[in-house]
Amino acid sequence: MSEGDKEGTSLMGQMSDVKSEFGTLTRNKNFMKLFWGQLTSSMGDWVTTFALMSLVYRMTGRSSLAVGGMLAFRIVPALFSGPLAAVLSDRLDRRKLMIGCDISRGLIVIAFPFMTRLWTLYVLLFFLEGLTIVWLAARDASIPNLVEDSQLTMANSLSMATTYGVIPFAAGAFSLLMLPASSFAVGSLLARHPTFLAFVIDAVSFFISALFFYRMHLESPKHHAEPDQSWRFWESISFAVRHPFTRSLLLGVAMGCIGGGSLYAVGIGYVKEVLGAKSDVAFGLLMAIFGIGMIAGVVVLQVLTKHEEKPYMLRIALVVTGGILIGMSVIHVLVLAYILAVFFGAAFGILFLVAVTMVQERVEDKDRGKAFAAFHAVSRIFLVLGAGISGGIAGLVGVRKLHILGMTFTVYGVSLALFISGILIAAVSVVPLGEKKERYRDYFYRDQAEAPASGPQEPEEPG
Repeated sequence: MSEGDKEGTSLMGQMSDVKSEFGTLTRNKNFMKLFWGQLTSSMGDWVTTFALMSLVYRMTGRSSLAVGGMLAFRIVPALFSGPLAAVLSDRLDRRKLMIGCDISRGLIVIAFPFMTRLWTLYVLLFFLEGLTIVWLAARDASIPNLVEDSQLTMANSLSMATTYGVIPFAAGAFSLLMLPASSFAVGSLLARHPTFLAFVIDAVSFFISALFFYRMHLESPKHHAEPDQSWRFWESISFAVRHPFTRSLLLGVAMGCIGGGSLYAVGIGYVKEVLGAKSDVAFGLLMAIFGIGMIAGVVVLQVLTKHEEKPYMLRIALVVTGGILIGMSVIHVLVLAYILAVFFGAAFGILFLVAVTMVQERVEDKDRGKAFAAFHAVSRIFLVLGAGISGGIAGLVGVRKLHILGMTFTVYGVSLALFISGILIAAVSVVPLGEKKERYRDYFYRDQAEAPASGPQEPEEPG
């Protein structure tokens, strides 16, 4: 048999294994209850995101600044709810915690259309985002208790699909839900609150999600070991800083999220100023292609995990993500930007999923809530931080002409923002992060001969 035939046979075998894993996972009743619950609530959550943007825009007389201010209230909760999520998700029944979070989020959402002042919307959004981080920490810490270690990558991929794969459907649903408002008489409830139906649907989606979790059997930390009853409010941060494994992953995820935030913030300026697009449709298409790339990355990851070690994939994903942003910063052709956006989305998706899976595999159940509380707080903070820094660079630089050696060069602030983000991301893949160089090399470099053992392991103290 030729080498090509062997490779083809091997690939077919790997695809068959992936199909078998998917079938096994879909027959796992408890995991599927988690899947359907988060699919339902994610659909409603994105509908609420669009509805909030519309409500704030209308309430403030079409102020884009006020809509942008919503981003700040997605950072601040992470500073407080991240540590709170660590305390709760490692000590309480995680199933009940997710149920409580979803019921609370549903009640908050139903109150949005009745708020008449902008600050009241921001206050509700603060609590909504805080509850979301607690819910995310409990969910990700629970997945290893629902599936086998070998199924973690597939399970996390399906979880990501429920979060981002529903965006196009949620956008369509929001548009349909806004249609009835225009047909009602002035003075009616829907005429005064055109986003009312959208918020009601989202609230119902949270209640339905809670019902799925209510019927799910899930072991909590107390079933595995007696949790530490003493607690410190900032223990998620101290845990992340104290353990080099978690610290390394968080820095990689933070820099990756800076890249995602950068593309989000300067993307529309990039396609118009640098690529010469005439309408916002080009930006919408760029973000849609980025989403398609993430889905492609999720699919490819199922095969990659069959013959590549996760630490190696994490390092390569960082290099590729940063390299693509650098490449996008120097090209001026729209079609090439779209092609690179596909690969950027795939690398970003792989980076995020591999990091989540490695935390689940390497951190003990009693500490997993702390790890994911820090993980989700950091990812959200740096997504918005990346957007803010990139937007600031783009605004400060603008479009400038440089004259060097008789030649004229055009420098775009949006391109410079993408370039700096790319450098930061790629640089993280080779930073020792305070560990001994040989340990860092063992961890982040490809080593098929000494694959890390599966299952939860206690993070090692720095040597």
